[in-house]
Amino acid sequence: MIEGIPTFFAAARFGIGLLVVMGLVFATCTIGTYVAVSVASARSLQNVNLGALERYGEVLSGTLIAILGGVFLSLPSL
Repeated sequence: MIEGIPTFFAAARFGIGLLVVMGLVFATCTIGTYVAVSVASARSLQNVNLGALERYGEVLSGTLIAILGGVFLSLPSL
């Protein structure tokens, strides 16, 4: 929250009450945004059919992770 830190520092001279209100407003807005975006994404993804990717997605992601692990094991340490 790089943009909010200076705001909280500037508001600190007005007392703890304002800081509490600002924290509550920030938390409410952040949580509300995350919930709204998550609900909208979940609803939209219900309409997507990925075919074979739905069936073999775990195998593909596991294979990718194993390949990346092998690549990083074979690289020299910095």
